[in-house]
Amino acid sequence: MMTRINFLLLFAVVLCAMSVVRAQYQGRRTFAALDVAQQRAEQLQMDKDRLQVEYRAMSAPGRIEQIARTELDMRPITAARTVFVREGQVTLSPLPVLPQTAPAKKGARR
Repeated sequence: MMTRINFLLLFAVVLCAMSVVRAQYQGRRTFAALDVAQQRAEQLQMDKDRLQVEYRAMSAPGRIEQIARTELDMRPITAARTVFVREGQVTLSPLPVLPQTAPAKKGARR
């Protein structure tokens, strides 16, 4: 009778020990996954900051104006190039054809 109780208690102790080992293993895996997730979050934050800086640099008014002039061959509005339309006017006179230069290729500098 006593040996039966001892075997039952031994079996319970072994089960408890195995469950403790399993819980520790899962805790380590969870901690490792948390560490990886935190590193990924830091990397994403750095990427976000870098992209915001690039966005600000790309949307600077001077840069946009430079691209408009060089790549799109746009020019500022002048009184000589402005056509006024009066109320009730049905047809417009054709716009004067201005000699245009070929748009600059990307990467080319003047």
